[in-house]
Amino acid sequence: MAEQRRYFVRAPDGGAIAGYDNLETAEYVACQYGDGAHLVDTLAEAYHPMAQEVKDGKLAFLPFGGWDTGRFGVDRDLILGIKKGHVAIVHAFLAKGANANARDDNGAPAVLWAVASGRPGILRLLLAHGADAAARDADGTSALDLAQRRAAAAMMEILDAAGGPDRTAGPDT
Repeated sequence: MAEQRRYFVRAPDGGAIAGYDNLETAEYVACQYGDGAHLVDTLAEAYHPMAQEVKDGKLAFLPFGGWDTGRFGVDRDLILGIKKGHVAIVHAFLAKGANANARDDNGAPAVLWAVASGRPGILRLLLAHGADAAARDADGTSALDLAQRRAAAAMMEILDAAGGPDRTAGPDT
């Protein structure tokens, strides 16, 4: 269920995520989870820090800046979060209501961007939230096609297990 909150705290194991309106509350919860927990500001302004991680019991900013999040819609924010390459950022936008099958302005699906990011955890998260493993971009390229071109064995295994397109199938099948 989508939450229209600003701050999201992700458990260290990724098994839970919750939204909060108040930064101080989110910081408290993240610290209670302990090392490895993440706090994401889904409305971070451009060039302002948007993610923190608990390390040694204290929150530390991660090198991910905002991009005027919230201005153009949560699905666009999801795609940009995938491009940033951090699973907690992606998880926060999914929790906020982004569609796991979102596409960028050129028609490339989120799963294709996940493979391009080189982050298996992001791909698994999208698939767990209902992303179509067989989705193709406007040119007919699937996430599996891209994984094969990049020889990304971990990505190919994840897509195969999720029922991605047949490796022998072409873009028109």
